[in-house]
Amino acid sequence: MPEALQINTRKDLVADRIRDRILRGSFKPGARLDQVLIAEELNVSRSPVREALRTLDAEGLITSIPNKGAVVTERSLAELKELYFTRSLIEGIAAERAVPHIKQKTLDKLDAILYSATRLSDHGDLLTLNNEFHLLIYRSFPQPFIIQIIQQLRNMAAPYNSLYLDTDGNIQQAWADHRKIFDACVNRDPQKVRLETQKHLDRVCESLIRAANSE
Repeated sequence: MPEALQINTRKDLVADRIRDRILRGSFKPGARLDQVLIAEELNVSRSPVREALRTLDAEGLITSIPNKGAVVTERSLAELKELYFTRSLIEGIAAERAVPHIKQKTLDKLDAILYSATRLSDHGDLLTLNNEFHLLIYRSFPQPFIIQIIQQLRNMAAPYNSLYLDTDGNIQQAWADHRKIFDACVNRDPQKVRLETQKHLDRVCESLIRAANSE
């Protein structure tokens, strides 16, 4: 395999590993990403690590800071509010469009996710189930451009979702919200599923803002 292709392939693999750790909450907002340590951990040279960090920078997941290096992107309170406001609008609409087309096999998968969530405690696993739950609903209707935007916004918010789960009671509240969204899906009620999706995201945002203000 040509050297340039090997570097690109390794870059993609490294980017996937770092992205997964950010999305699962292993790397918190503001955490510094040490290129040397990452290269040693993944048994690669620093070149694919540098390229992977550039990719994640372009995705908005990390920020390159002069004299400090790469850190997991931190959001101001105003940015968090706008991010969740945008998510609430778009995800609510995506759910509303999708519900009339949702199939029974999708409902069965959603029900299985809700069941699994009650038996897990690892935040990373819960965040993975959370993402799968929502995207299963949205993908019940062909809206690839909206889903692409949603996934980008969800990725940008993911490190803060982990902080949300750190607050007592929020895990139970989150899955109670998911149950209401699921019930609206079962009833094929587009307006209800939009409302419950938006209420859930608004509640997450409010919790994050309260946590930030209490620090």
